[in-house]
Amino acid sequence: MPRVRGVPKETTALSVLDTSNEEVGITGSRLSLRFLKYLALGLLGALFLTVGNVASAHVFSNWHKERLHIKHRAKLELGVPYSYGGTTPRGFDCSGFTRWTFHKNGAELPRTAAVQFSLGRRHGYKRIWKKSHLKKADLVFFHTLGSGVSHAGIYVGHGKFISATSSHGIHIESVYDPYYWGPRFIGATRVPATRHYKPNGKPNKARLQNVAG
Repeated sequence: MPRVRGVPKETTALSVLDTSNEEVGITGSRLSLRFLKYLALGLLGALFLTVGNVASAHVFSNWHKERLHIKHRAKLELGVPYSYGGTTPRGFDCSGFTRWTFHKNGAELPRTAAVQFSLGRRHGYKRIWKKSHLKKADLVFFHTLGSGVSHAGIYVGHGKFISATSSHGIHIESVYDPYYWGPRFIGATRVPATRHYKPNGKPNKARLQNVAG
């Protein structure tokens, strides 16, 4: 049996003398250093995660970027002529323009204004009824031929929307125009890519004070 030799209380080392008279050091100081090393690494990792989360809070979310992309892409086409059935920068009709603008920037829209409007009933989309609740990149709809949806445009902020009109081509007008567009406003559709969600994945009701359709 090996013989254990005690050491003074103030030291952390404990020596064991085996039968060959060789000392095997079992040092509590090594164990303590290893524990402190792992503790420091854990604290450092937690610090990096905290800093990363704080920094990410100051980065524009994807929904905000999508809204800006759609707005800028639409305004680049100002002055393009109107063309019935047109879907390219050589000439647009209203739904062809909205579909082209949103392509790869928010949604793959259906071809006609009426069907684009109906998207507001689908899961993930948002129906907007009030002009005061509009946000940039919302699809806005009007009745210009009877009571049904017959014209589509894109809201660009400050009460303005951009669309392809037969009289001016790609042109910016006011949704509050008292003579023509204002009274003909029906509603709007917000696509999933431009909706603002809370961290828990639910829409931010404080920011999106809209009436669901």
